[in-house]
Amino acid sequence: MSKGVLYEVGRAIGWPGTKVVMKARRSLADTKRILREEGAFDGAELVEDCGLPGERVYRSLDDVLDRGSYFSTMVVR
Repeated sequence: MSKGVLYEVGRAIGWPGTKVVMKARRSLADTKRILREEGAFDGAELVEDCGLPGERVYRSLDDVLDRGSYFSTMVVR
């Protein structure tokens, strides 16, 4: 993910409402860092391989490896 896109993620985290980050795999480590910096880490969950066999739901991003599946979807509240 480019620095410009990561900037937009960081900017959007401060907006009201629920945010959804699609295909989060490549930027997972950076996105987790931004969420920590913005105080939104504890309000985030991730679904890996959403709708596919082997789907996994992570209620805490602490349990997610920094390089997840291509089909990782993160929900930030």
